[in-house]
Amino acid sequence: MVRIGVLGALTAADERGELDLGGPRQRGVLARLLVARGEVVPVDRLIDDLWRGEPPPRALGALQAYVSNLRRLLEPARAPRTPATVLISRTPGYAVCPTVADVDAWRFVAEVEAAAGQEDPRERRRTLERALARWHGPAYAAFSAEPWATAEAARLEELRLGAREQLAAALLELDEPALAAAEAEVLSTEHPLREEAWRLTALAQYRAGRQADALAALRRARAVLADELGIDPGPALTRLEADILAQRIPLPEKVIRRPQAAVAPPAEGEPEFFGRTAELDSLRVAASGSGPRSATVAGEAGSGKSTLLHHFAAELRSGGYRVVIGRCPEDDAAPSAWPWVEILRVLAREHDPGAFGAALAPLLTDGVGAPDADRAHGRFLMHRAVCDYLAEVADRAPLAVLLDDLHRADAETAALLTAVAGRVPALVLIGYRPDEAPPPLADALAALATTVRARIRLRGLAVEDSARLIGALTGDAPTTTVVRTLHERTGGNPFYLVEVARLLRSEGEVVAASDVPQGVRDVLRRRLSRLPETAVALLRLAAVIGREFEVAVLVRAAEVSEDDVLDAVEAGVLAGLLDEPGGGRARFTHVMVRDTLLGDLSRIRRDRWHRRIARALEELAPGDVAALAHHYGESVTADTARRAADYAVAAAERAERRYAHDVAASNYERAVAALERDVVADTVTERVDLLCLASRAHLAGGAGQPARSARRRAAALADDAGRVDLLVRVFTAWDSPTPWVNRMYGVAEHEVVDWITDALRFPDLTAADRCRLLVTFADEIGGVAEERAAAAAAEAEVLARALGDDDLLAPALQARASLYACPDRGPLGAELIELGRRRDRKDYLLLGHTVSIQAAASEGDIAAVREHLSVTTALADRYQWRQAQVANTMTAGLAALASGDPEAAERHYLAAGELTTRAGILNPGGILAMALFVVRMHQGRLGELAEMARAYAESAAAETADTVVDFQVLALLAAGDRDEAARARQRGRPIRDDLFRSLFLTMRGMVVAELGTRAEAATLYRELLPWRDRLGGADTGSYAVGPVDTVLGDLAARGGDRALAAEHYLAALRMARRCGNPTWSAQATRRLES
Repeated sequence: MVRIGVLGALTAADERGELDLGGPRQRGVLARLLVARGEVVPVDRLIDDLWRGEPPPRALGALQAYVSNLRRLLEPARAPRTPATVLISRTPGYAVCPTVADVDAWRFVAEVEAAAGQEDPRERRRTLERALARWHGPAYAAFSAEPWATAEAARLEELRLGAREQLAAALLELDEPALAAAEAEVLSTEHPLREEAWRLTALAQYRAGRQADALAALRRARAVLADELGIDPGPALTRLEADILAQRIPLPEKVIRRPQAAVAPPAEGEPEFFGRTAELDSLRVAASGSGPRSATVAGEAGSGKSTLLHHFAAELRSGGYRVVIGRCPEDDAAPSAWPWVEILRVLAREHDPGAFGAALAPLLTDGVGAPDADRAHGRFLMHRAVCDYLAEVADRAPLAVLLDDLHRADAETAALLTAVAGRVPALVLIGYRPDEAPPPLADALAALATTVRARIRLRGLAVEDSARLIGALTGDAPTTTVVRTLHERTGGNPFYLVEVARLLRSEGEVVAASDVPQGVRDVLRRRLSRLPETAVALLRLAAVIGREFEVAVLVRAAEVSEDDVLDAVEAGVLAGLLDEPGGGRARFTHVMVRDTLLGDLSRIRRDRWHRRIARALEELAPGDVAALAHHYGESVTADTARRAADYAVAAAERAERRYAHDVAASNYERAVAALERDVVADTVTERVDLLCLASRAHLAGGAGQPARSARRRAAALADDAGRVDLLVRVFTAWDSPTPWVNRMYGVAEHEVVDWITDALRFPDLTAADRCRLLVTFADEIGGVAEERAAAAAAEAEVLARALGDDDLLAPALQARASLYACPDRGPLGAELIELGRRRDRKDYLLLGHTVSIQAAASEGDIAAVREHLSVTTALADRYQWRQAQVANTMTAGLAALASGDPEAAERHYLAAGELTTRAGILNPGGILAMALFVVRMHQGRLGELAEMARAYAESAAAETADTVVDFQVLALLAAGDRDEAARARQRGRPIRDDLFRSLFLTMRGMVVAELGTRAEAATLYRELLPWRDRLGGADTGSYAVGPVDTVLGDLAARGGDRALAAEHYLAALRMARRCGNPTWSAQATRRLES
C-alpha cells in the first residue's frame, strides 16, 4: 500500500522508498485530490483550481498527463489497461481511493475520532499520542497559498489543537498533572486565544501544587482576551479561578443517567431503536452540565439522524427536560427561518413572551410589514430577543432545542443557530447531511466550535444491530446468509435496511436475498408497485405539495373523490410511507420516499399539478404566501404571471420582516421571472423596481456579487427600454455603504460606468439623487480613474452638506476616504463616527472606525488601531456583517505584524483567507498571497515564496499583472536569483493611483533600491516622499511592509546622498519603536551603523 503524507511536506512512499512526485503542478494534482478526502473532484474544478481560473488552451491534456504520471509512480506494478486503484477515475473526474491509499491525515482524523469514544484515559492517551506523532509540519504546507487547500489545512490544524487539548485532559485523568501542565502550557503560549488551553494549563498547574502559577496563568488569559478580542473570559475560566481561590478542585460534571421511565413504544409496524450505543453516550455527555452546549449529528440520507435525535429527545423529556423541535422543511415552499418559527410559537403558547413579544413579532406572526429601517440593528434586536426569551424559558426547566434537517437551512435559520447556541444556557441538538451543508450552516458550525461538545458522524449499523432490526420488522430471526447479504448491499444504512426488510416480509427470504435491489429508490419503487395505481398517483400529487401536507389541500387539488384521497393516505400510512402527526396533516416518513415519487414524474405533469395545488391553497390557506409563491412560481404561465409575481413579492416582504435577506432576494427575482412571462402588460418599471429590491436584499445579507448582478440586470433592462429615469432609480437604490469593494480589483465595468454617466445627465435629476449617483460613480471608477473618482466624491460631499442630509453625507465621506489621495482620512473617520452616533446608524459607526483604523495604522499608532478594531469587531460580530468580519481579521493581522509578531499575523491572515470565501469576496487567493508576502518578508523568509510568486505572476489577469511583478522580484532577490529578478522586473508598469498605492510604491522602492539606476532611484524617491513618516501599505488597513522612511533612505543612499539617507533611517527607527517592532528597528539601526 502506498503511504502518502500531507501533515508537513507532501510525500509518498512504498516498499521501494520515497517517491519523486514531480513538479509543483503535478504535486498540486495529488494534493487537490487528497483535500477532497476520497470524494470525486470534477475535471473542470481541478483545472480551475490548478490554474487559478486561467487555464491554458490544452489544460485538459496537461491534467491527464499529470494523472498518468502519478499513476505510474503510485502503482508501478499495475498491468496495462487495468483500472487504477489509488488515483481512480470516476465520473465526472478523479479521486484518491480511501481504502487503498494510506494517508497520514486520514489516519490522524480517524484516531482523533476514536480517542473521543475511548473511556479508558490510558487508551485515549496512547491513541492521541500516536495521532499527534504523525505531524511533521503544517498540513499541506507547500500549498498554503492555494484557496482550495486553506479550509482543509485549517480543519486539520483545528483537530490537531483539539487533540492536544484532549491529550492534556487525558493526562489529568491519569493523575499526571506535571505532564499535563507541560503540554497545556505550550499550547496556551502558542495559541493564547484558546480558552480551553488556558483552563487546562491552570487546572494542571493547580493539581501539580503550583497554585500561584495557576492564578498567574488565568490572569494572563484574562489580559490576552481583553487586549486581543475585547472580551472577558468565559464561564469555564471564571469558575475555575473562583474554585482555585477557594482552594477547591472542581468536581467532574455529572453525566445525565439513562432514564428509568420507559420511552414511548414504537408505532405499529415500526422497528425499535437498535444500536447507536456509543452515539447516545456521546449525546448524554454533551447534555451534562450547564451553560450553552450543543451536539451535532451528521450523516447521509437514511443514516438515522432523526431517529437518533428523537430517541434521545424522548430520553431528555423523561429526565425533566423541556424539548422543542424545529425542522427545515425538505421542500422549496418553506417560509424563511421556519425551524425557529416552529420552536417559538410552541413555546409562546406555554410561556408568554411578554416584553420580548414586539421584537419576536416577525417570527410569532405571519403579518407582512416593513422591517426595521436600520436592518442590521433590527435583526440584532430580534436575535437578542430570541436568546433572552429562550434563556428565560431555560431558567424554569432544563431546555433542549432540537434542529433537524439543517442541510436545508436558509441564512437566517443558521444565523439564529449561531446566536442561540452561543448564548443561551440550553442544549442545542443539530442534525444535518454534511455533504449538503450550505455555506451559512458551515459558517454557523465553525462559529460554534467552542460550544459543540459532541460531533457525531453516523455510519452504517453493525451487522448484529442490522440483524435485530430486520428480525423486528419481519417477525422472524433472519438467517446469517440473509443478514450478511442485506447488510453488505445496504451498507447498514438504517432506512435502506428497513425498506429491504419490508420487501423481505412481503416477498419472502429467497426472493429478497437473491434479488436485492441496487438502491433504496429501487426498493421503494417495488413497494409502491404493490399499491393501487390511484393511491400511487395521489401520493405523487402529495409529494408535489411537500414533505408534509394538509390532507384537505390534497383533497381539493385531486381530481378524484375525497374517499379516494383518504384511502390513498391510509394506504401510504399502512405501507410505512406516510406518518400522521395529527391536525389533518400527513408527512412522508423520509425525504427519499418523496424524492422517489417526484423523480418518476414528468415535468409537464408536475407543472400542471403545481397550478392545481396553488389554486387549492388560495382557497384553503391564502396566508401561506411562501407556499403560494413556490407553487405558482413553479408553474407560471402568461395567464398566472401576475398572481405568481404578487405572491412572490408578498413572500419576499415577509422574509425581509424576518431579516432573511437571501430568501427575500430569491423571491423578488422569482417575481421578475414571472412577470417576464406576461406578454401583454408593460412590466419594465415593475421588473426594474423588483430587481432593485433584490439587489438591496442581497447587499443587506452581505452578498456583494449577487447584489451587483441583480443591479446590472436592472440597468440593462432600463437601458434596453430607453428609460434613463429608471437608470437613476437603479443606481441610487443601494441605501447602505459597505467596507469592501464589490468588484474585481483594478477593473471598472465600462458598461456600468456608461449607464451611471447617462443617469447623471438626466434633466430632471434631483440634488439628492445626483449626490447618490456621484457616490456610486466614485465607487465604480475608484482605483481605475482616481482623479475623476475624487472629483465625483468631492462634489457629492458638497451636495450632501448643502442639503443637510446625514444619510447622503456618510456615503460621500466614505467615498472620499477610499481614495489614495486623502490627506484628511483621520478627520473623515471621526466625522463618520459622529454621524453614526447621531443617527444611531451602526453601519456608519463601522465605516468611521474602519477609516480611522486606516489613518492610525498609516501613522504607526497600533494602540489606536486596536482600540478602533475592538469596536469594529464587536459591531461586525453582533450584526453578522461578513465582509466586515474579513476586514477585521485582516486588520488584526496587520496589528500583530506591525507589533513584531508575524506568527500571530499569519494565523489572523489564514483565518481571513477562509472567511473571504464564505463572504463571497472576489480574489481570495490574491488577498491571502499578499498577506503571506508581508509575513514572510518580516520573517526574512521571502525567498520561500519565489516559486509561488512566479506562478502567481504567470496566472494573474492582465488588468492586475502589474501588482504582482514587484512581489515576484523581491521574492527572487530574497532567493538569491538576481538575474531572474532583473528579467522579471522588466514587466513592471507604473503604480496605479488607488488605496494600495503606498503598499505597491514602497515595494517598488525596495526593488529600485536593489536593481535600479540612480536616476530611477531619484524619480521613485520623489514619488514615495509624500508617505514619509508613514507605515508602508498600512493605510489599506490590511497590510504593512515596514516604515516608508527605510525605503526612502535606501533610495537616497542609492542616489549617493548618505546624509539624507541617515535622516530617513532615524525617522524609520522612530516609527519602528512607535509600533514596538524589533525587526524594523533592527533594520533601521543596521543601516544607520553601516
